[in-house]
Amino acid sequence: MIVITGGSGFIGSTLAESLAEHELIIIDTFFNLEQKKYLDNIFGARLVVLNECKSILDSFKNDISYFYHFGANSSTDQNILSETIELNISWSQYFWDFCSKNKIPFIYASSAATYGDGSNGFSDQMNVEELARIKSTSLYAWSKMHFDIFALKQEKIGNTPPIWHGLKFFNVFGLNEGHKKNQSSVVHPFVKELKLHGKISLFKSYNKKYLDGNQQRDFVSVNYCIKVIENLISKKFENGLYNVGTGKPKTFVTFAKDIMKAYGKKGDIEYIEMPESLRSHYQYFTKSENSKSSIIHSNISMFNFEDDLNSIVRNILNQLDE
Repeated sequence: MIVITGGSGFIGSTLAESLAEHELIIIDTFFNLEQKKYLDNIFGARLVVLNECKSILDSFKNDISYFYHFGANSSTDQNILSETIELNISWSQYFWDFCSKNKIPFIYASSAATYGDGSNGFSDQMNVEELARIKSTSLYAWSKMHFDIFALKQEKIGNTPPIWHGLKFFNVFGLNEGHKKNQSSVVHPFVKELKLHGKISLFKSYNKKYLDGNQQRDFVSVNYCIKVIENLISKKFENGLYNVGTGKPKTFVTFAKDIMKAYGKKGDIEYIEMPESLRSHYQYFTKSENSKSSIIHSNISMFNFEDDLNSIVRNILNQLDE
């Protein structure tokens, strides 16, 4: 039996589909009706509302072979401290303690947002003191960093699950993002704008080091992320934090042109003003430092990024047509 929190979310539902042949417990808030369709290919899973999960988990504690904690409030503009602490920290600590007590392997979702503006680098080998020096640029990033440090400190005192990995996801894109609206990856609005208006709009740069459209991100497909997770488990890597990205950042201009190619339609690129609310925590550059997990990436070196993007873009277009 496998538990997936956030199993009706973006990465969680994609993982659940890849594990659909197993007996699954999917825990989520299930607030968004649009997420129902993500569960349509996951037949027979136990669907458990977050606030009712403790008794269910206790009932099946001896049957759970793996626990994936991908549930969180992932909005980068959240601003209610109590809600962020409850969903992103308190529940995470409860699941950590549950897996530690019952000796259940535990994988959880962290984020590259924990690296702040990137001035301290993007190494997943930083210790607690080095991580604590990074200035969080959003409440979401602060909450993810808080739990990363909690996990590392728990390891020092010997209170950990037998296997645990915190995954610092970079700029993930893919299907099952429709419920996220303006918090989705750029692929969805780019494809929609290209279809409707024949152009893709990119934010202007407010950093003198970067020309408009030359901001760089480590764009990584959710399907590649699932491959990384599978390899991380099968190769039995040591416990700790791991980056999940390609290690090869692209400019927004390049990525926009990749999307046009996958679509089979050329369009214009237009530069627009960035909303004031984003400017204080906007990341101009992200790059996954993958030396710690280089074997994982070499094992999936045959992954075809172009074919994967083509498939994602075609599926988004089909959804738009529907």
